[in-house]
Amino acid sequence: MIYKRLRSNLMTCAFEPGERLNIRHLAAAFETSPTPVREAIMQLVREGGLELRPGHELRVPVLTVERYLKIKAVRAPLERLATETATPLISDTTLNELARINEKFLSAENKKRWKEALSLNTEFHFTVYAASGNEVLLNTIENLWLLTGPFLINQYPSAIHPHDSAHPHLLLIDAMRRRASREAGEIVLQGLEKGSSLIVKKLTTHQARKGKPNR
Repeated sequence: MIYKRLRSNLMTCAFEPGERLNIRHLAAAFETSPTPVREAIMQLVREGGLELRPGHELRVPVLTVERYLKIKAVRAPLERLATETATPLISDTTLNELARINEKFLSAENKKRWKEALSLNTEFHFTVYAASGNEVLLNTIENLWLLTGPFLINQYPSAIHPHDSAHPHLLLIDAMRRRASREAGEIVLQGLEKGSSLIVKKLTTHQARKGKPNR
């Protein structure tokens, strides 16, 4: 489904903030006609994942620091709740899958394939959140990631954690194996706070250079 593919691309930073999109080019990339692409785009415009500017210019939104922080403030308690809910329910099979995803994620970081790493990081976290069994919570978190996905590229390269046993993903897997719900939730929250601080720092510096206010 074109809508789901475009939505996933936005969540995983396949497109960058401010990037202009062309319906015919997207249709060619998806090997389909322009009609289903246009329908998917209009749905994403309604959801805030894309914006249609005067002159029918379609582009990926550029968030201000202020709006990003507002979205993050809503994400944080929901992602913590999803993690804490998932911890007593998650299966060993899913925990092993998380370990495999993390190995691929670390490999992508080592090779400086930032967009691939972001896609794998998204897969890692949503595998955790899906284990909560709460589809309402999962869909709400997805909607918030849709709004901030393209922004996440601003974490790199400064967001890299040491690739050792203290990596947040490994700490999270360990906490979930021990069914330590509150600890797992805190690990997710700390990761979000660190990533957000790096994004805000980079964007604030960028906006200051351009002489634009952060609002």
